[in-house]
Amino acid sequence: MLHNDTINTLIHLPELSGASSESLAHFIDKGFPTNKWEEWKYASLKSFNEVAWSWTPTSIQNSVAVPEFQQSLSIQTLNGQSSILGNLPNGLTCVPLNQFLNQNADFKRLYEKRNPLLDQNSLYHLNDAFNQNPLVFCVKKDTILDASVVHQFILKAQEAPTVIQGKIILYLEEGAKMTWIEQQASLASESLVFSNYALEIWLSEQAHLTLYKDQDLGQGISLVDHTFIYQAANSQVDMFTFSINGTFVRNNLHFYIEGPQVVSNLNGLYVPGEGQLMDNHSVVDHRMPHSESNELYKGVLLGNATGVFNGKIFVRKDAQKTNAFQSCKNVLASDRATMNTKPQLEIWADDVKCSHGTTTGQLSEEALFYMRSRGISADAARTLLLLAFVQQVIDKVEITSLREYLSSKIIHKIEQSWEA
Repeated sequence: MLHNDTINTLIHLPELSGASSESLAHFIDKGFPTNKWEEWKYASLKSFNEVAWSWTPTSIQNSVAVPEFQQSLSIQTLNGQSSILGNLPNGLTCVPLNQFLNQNADFKRLYEKRNPLLDQNSLYHLNDAFNQNPLVFCVKKDTILDASVVHQFILKAQEAPTVIQGKIILYLEEGAKMTWIEQQASLASESLVFSNYALEIWLSEQAHLTLYKDQDLGQGISLVDHTFIYQAANSQVDMFTFSINGTFVRNNLHFYIEGPQVVSNLNGLYVPGEGQLMDNHSVVDHRMPHSESNELYKGVLLGNATGVFNGKIFVRKDAQKTNAFQSCKNVLASDRATMNTKPQLEIWADDVKCSHGTTTGQLSEEALFYMRSRGISADAARTLLLLAFVQQVIDKVEITSLREYLSSKIIHKIEQSWEA
């Protein structure tokens, strides 16, 4: 449970309006997740309940370089405060949620009946309490954004441990198409930083979203990322999550299949190192017939790293003719690393094709011997074998500059581990 001083601080914060009181009450009731919660068994934040947090981070004064990826727009969220760099392209709008709900009756109906979370998640309620009126980016009907939108979510603490909230909403109207690249990074901080971030996405019929997440955070940074995606008929999502650095990284990813002929592709790659924990919790909820989901996650665990994967697939009674596939494969590159996996598949329909599976192993000694016998050093051989293992995920990134950028960071992370 939360420390009494923390509760008193939260309930007296002037930043929290009456509208946020219900969400705040949910968080205060449960506090930060502990390992007594089934969904957080291997990724406890129990110690956070006793930390004297600063809930109102100061603004970041440093300028942050914009990445070189092909883009139509850059958005920067610095310690929770968002700004747009450049002009919005034709067909893309951005307004606060309250204004958007007043202007869009169809979306308002969807938003007000959005589904409850499928796990114990007090942190989403905490995020909601601090983000009652987030920005909504809307891609208009039949608009195809040829260049990607880059969102930089940058963190920096002050002298005290700091909680940084943030939320963005994406809404793609019928036939819209866009690519959204999200970079979660940090500047040098003097103290502990906890980032509690939410991205909520609605796809209308025949919409197509490609979503990349690049999570590269410094030591002392903890991140919980909530991503919720609602898909209407004939829509498609191609999602990639690259977790490269961070003391504690937890991804809560929920897909809600609300129409037929939906395609959902989930790809993930995580490379935790010494003193790092990376946890991926995914839920794909098939509610309508003739839909397809493909889930591929790969992990390379270095040093004394801890990895967690919990993938759930639900196929509801009305979701006949569903194809749902899930695969999680991991390599322990150190005898000190630990991996915890729990694939889950619950089916209420009788005309489906579904599979799930997970493997965890070590590098092949035979392959290492073969490479060493041809003059390749031990470290280089291990690096090459690990890159070959993860290449299946990296090769799916269609933007060449982004693919090369991510590859170079992963190679650097692996090579550094041999020097430790």
